[in-house]
Amino acid sequence: MLAELVRPRAGARAATTSRSPTDSAHSIRARLAALRDELLAARGATRSRWREPALFFFHRDRQLQLEAARPASPIGEFLDERIACEVAALCTSPEARHAARAVPGLREALAAAPAAKPLAALLAVPDDEIVLVLHPERRTGYRFAIRGVATANQFLVLMQAALDEPVPSRFVRACRDADPCVPAGVPMVATLPHQCFRPAALRPDGTLPTGFDGCDRWLWGWEPLESAPRIDGERVILLGEPAFSQKWEVERAFPAMAASASLESALNPFQVAERLSRLTGADVPVHLAPVRRPALAAAA
Repeated sequence: MLAELVRPRAGARAATTSRSPTDSAHSIRARLAALRDELLAARGATRSRWREPALFFFHRDRQLQLEAARPASPIGEFLDERIACEVAALCTSPEARHAARAVPGLREALAAAPAAKPLAALLAVPDDEIVLVLHPERRTGYRFAIRGVATANQFLVLMQAALDEPVPSRFVRACRDADPCVPAGVPMVATLPHQCFRPAALRPDGTLPTGFDGCDRWLWGWEPLESAPRIDGERVILLGEPAFSQKWEVERAFPAMAASASLESALNPFQVAERLSRLTGADVPVHLAPVRRPALAAAA
């Protein structure tokens, strides 16, 4: 019965694989709502009639690892194919991703299914949001409109390009373009000039910790950009000097999804001080420091 519940008909599978990237929002919502219901039904059907708890009921991550290590089943094969198809369709359209995020309970159902992890990660990528970037030491600040930017490192590269700072064009293409062409034999390792901090790292005087102090409040480059907290309707990232030379092998989780980070506005030192004061809850003085523009260098 369970196999019949989750196995699509032959005609349905053919329609799924030939799906147009310009599907309407209505069809996307209906399709993903059906996927949500199938995931929930499969999850309920696989529970034991005796209602015994999961082996690692006390540790959710271990239980997910155990389930992921179990032999593949027709259910798992179906989900892998279905999830891969949905990821491919959603990568081509930010409107489709907005429609998918509006499906009630979808993200919760995806989070509970290890096979659906790629789709859950895709829906976590911010689209059409504003990111406020502040550099407390230099009293500079910028607002960027972002779309399809998955990680902090990817954002740093696109941010540098939006500010007309020297960035190797191959890095920008690799972070921005859909299915970018990477020249063979050309190094794709970047040295990043900034350390990203969460707003909680800001000290009462409006400065950031130096060295490894406050490393528990770093926004690591591999972390999803969604990890940057949203304050007053915009995501906030603080920039400081890196504690060590940070190198990143330029790659993306979703290379088929185009990304962008465009400069919306630049804050003057007074606006930066005012924003820092709101974050700290104390008066932060205006500091008219000379602006330095570090380059995003390619590692040898």
